[in-house]
Amino acid sequence: MNKKCLVSIAIITSIFANAVYAQNQVGSMNTFYGEIGFSPIDLAGAGGDTKPYGIRFLIGNELHRNLGLDVLYTTTVAKDSRPGYDASFSGFGVFLKPKYAIIEGTEIFARLGVLRADITASNKGSDLGSDIAYGVGIQTNLTKTVYGQFDFMHSYDRDNVYAKGFTVSVGTRF
Repeated sequence: MNKKCLVSIAIITSIFANAVYAQNQVGSMNTFYGEIGFSPIDLAGAGGDTKPYGIRFLIGNELHRNLGLDVLYTTTVAKDSRPGYDASFSGFGVFLKPKYAIIEGTEIFARLGVLRADITASNKGSDLGSDIAYGVGIQTNLTKTVYGQFDFMHSYDRDNVYAKGFTVSVGTRF
């Protein structure tokens, strides 16, 4: 097995172990959250650089006050087309989200996980694969159940093709 596969297995095993532990610790406390975000995606590859716009849907569970588990899906909603070239991106990932409150109602966080990406370019075809993905961000409460978030994610980097970008999102706890 290659190194990325072993890291992926270790992350997924850790996620499930933490989820089981958290369920025993949290009990009936409602700790789920959902987000929708807008993201200009930087794509680069053999055909050049392009910046399609994406939308991200995320569902998560707070395993501990300093650790979350996020599942997200990102897809292109508007291609950055140039004459003879356009590209799109979609991805599905699972992430651990360690976080730390810097002041009441505002926290910084990181994400580390695995993302399965499908990158399509008009001159190169499709590139489908999984990669370790990571990011950092800040989140602040707007109301008791609604929050705003700004983050940067490096989603994919394989075979001289990469995807990364900033996302502005709004989320709610339920």
